[in-house]
Amino acid sequence: MRAVSAVLAIIWAISAGAQTDAASVAAWSRTAAIDESSGTQVERGAAVYNNWCDACHRDAAQNAPGTRSLEFKYRGEVPAALERRTDLTPALVEFYVRNGVATMPFFRKTEISDADLAALSAFLVKG
Repeated sequence: MRAVSAVLAIIWAISAGAQTDAASVAAWSRTAAIDESSGTQVERGAAVYNNWCDACHRDAAQNAPGTRSLEFKYRGEVPAALERRTDLTPALVEFYVRNGVATMPFFRKTEISDADLAALSAFLVKG
């Protein structure tokens, strides 16, 4: 279903005469969120985060079920927003992305590639 939505969005953008660059299209239409040869790994990780994670884990808990859930779980002991966390490890990020937890779905390698997952980990562990 995601692939169909992406294709329809591309067709709509082209038919509407919208100007799109390859990186922005890639960010939502394929597993590689950004060309692996462009930008730093942290920058690529930010693109992956914005594409796959931000809808549920944005910094504002309102309308962000992942952040809200972590806010409830940790009760202020650690930041609920993933971008503010300093205790994340690459192994922990990989575990939750590949296995999911509670209402968070798991993500297949066809959705978040291993290279994108490594970049996402670099982005979240940077702090």
